[in-house]
Amino acid sequence: MLAVALASVALALALPFKIWLAQRGQISSLRAQTHQQQQHVAALQRQQQQWQDPAYVEQQARQRLHYVRPGEKAYIVLSKPKPKPAAAPQAEANAPALSGPWYSRLWQTVQLAGAPAK
Repeated sequence: MLAVALASVALALALPFKIWLAQRGQISSLRAQTHQQQQHVAALQRQQQQWQDPAYVEQQARQRLHYVRPGEKAYIVLSKPKPKPAAAPQAEANAPALSGPWYSRLWQTVQLAGAPAK
């Protein structure tokens, strides 16, 4: 009789204990998420403070927009073009070249997709 009573008490406490453990896990994950969001907000606030500085705004305008002061000359150096790969894959080598405007190339790919493989 005592064993049945202890078993029923254990079963009655099992579900609330399980729910309590799940809630503890949710709380810890929400705390971690809150901490991460607070760090993100702090970084955005630091960035906002930087944009309040006129020297920083001028620096960004010069770098990003290539602005210059009156009387200055700006030179933009273009990089060398990237070399093309030496060997193309076999599948691309056998495929016919697509030419014309985009809608023509699109239609050519539809026709190629419907054609039997050679």
